[in-house]
Amino acid sequence: MALSILLAAPCLPGTARAELPKPADFTVEYFVTDEAGDRVRPMTADDHQRFLNRARCQCGQQVGIDIKLVNPPDDPTHAFNALIGTQCASAETMLAGPFRRCGALAVELVPTFAQGILAAFHPAFLAHGVEPSSPTRSVADPTITVISPCDLPVDGESGLWMCDPHENALSGCQKDEFFIGSTDALSALSGIPRLAFDFSPPLVEVQDLTVEPGNGAVELSWSVPTSGDIQGYRVLCEEVDGGAAPGHDFPTPAATAAPDGQTYFTAGNLCGDQPFSTINLIAPPVTDPNTCGNGVVEAGEACDDGDNGDDGLCGTSCNLRVSPSLHALDWAHVCSDHIPFSTTSVVIGGLDNGKAYNFVLVAYDQAGNPRAHARVVTATPDESLPDLLPDAAEGCACTSSPEGHGLLAMSLGTLALLARRRRRA
Repeated sequence: MALSILLAAPCLPGTARAELPKPADFTVEYFVTDEAGDRVRPMTADDHQRFLNRARCQCGQQVGIDIKLVNPPDDPTHAFNALIGTQCASAETMLAGPFRRCGALAVELVPTFAQGILAAFHPAFLAHGVEPSSPTRSVADPTITVISPCDLPVDGESGLWMCDPHENALSGCQKDEFFIGSTDALSALSGIPRLAFDFSPPLVEVQDLTVEPGNGAVELSWSVPTSGDIQGYRVLCEEVDGGAAPGHDFPTPAATAAPDGQTYFTAGNLCGDQPFSTINLIAPPVTDPNTCGNGVVEAGEACDDGDNGDDGLCGTSCNLRVSPSLHALDWAHVCSDHIPFSTTSVVIGGLDNGKAYNFVLVAYDQAGNPRAHARVVTATPDESLPDLLPDAAEGCACTSSPEGHGLLAMSLGTLALLARRRRRA
């Protein structure tokens, strides 16, 4: 009898909890931060979908968040939990499940949320949860440990989760106590933005890359087996003898620039060896250690791309076949403007006759994650070879360097049109 009364107690009159807050009671804004973590500008809809790539995660370029309670409840002693991550409601109580608990942004009383919560977090929290043995869950604590590194190829959507803890003996938030989250059920018509993250290079791979030399220029051609997630291309080049870049000065994309679908980002170009912020990231174990070709640079290896080849950037003995800076896709080697995804050939001009050059084709997706084609092609322009670029008098729509280095890149479609005009004349 006593047991029956105990089990029924939560259902007795007077024990029902107050109604959960609504997403509309809060305003939430994400913002872009700079190298120091300072606020630069609010994130736009495009930023929500395309800003967060692998390089920004590797560099720890924090995402800022501004949370404000605009319709506070009557009880000022009430507290809310704000978390960041994926599937926070499930991970909070299913500690042995497929998800790990999310990073904690704030645990504050109603008056503090009414004044506004400003926080910033590492992009890794959007994709991965906190390691169970981590000494902290606070995203502001650099000693926090997150399950996986940024170079794991993952993508998805996640963001802010908020809960209103019951007044019971259970710690943390239970699944039914969340009222803001990135799942469809919690986000529908809420007005709370989600954040897309993409730490994966393009899945589609370029094939059949070739190069033909001309007078002061070369023509690269390639094919793509299917339509996919390639947004565009850039050609990178260097002198074979010495590895120097030709000096076509395309400015490196700014860390806080809005996504334009015409650039790619690497950690080296974005932050070098000075990440903007750091947390502890647990790398998965290497299944085949001390093996050239496993994709992990180990002792005695200069490189390891995982798809090493005799004509690749990294050789079959894990030796560099190009300069370290070209292998790292350093922006200083860029020698073409953005090439649209539908283009399968390009002419690179402004080259010295009689000098051999290496060329690498880099594809990138909408988030700016790059994938270098595994094959390096080499050619030597010569004045005795055909002119691949038309005369300036033809009025071409060529792409030129910001510093006036001359004609650098043109699609074959434009070249064919100019040729037809020349024949008609």
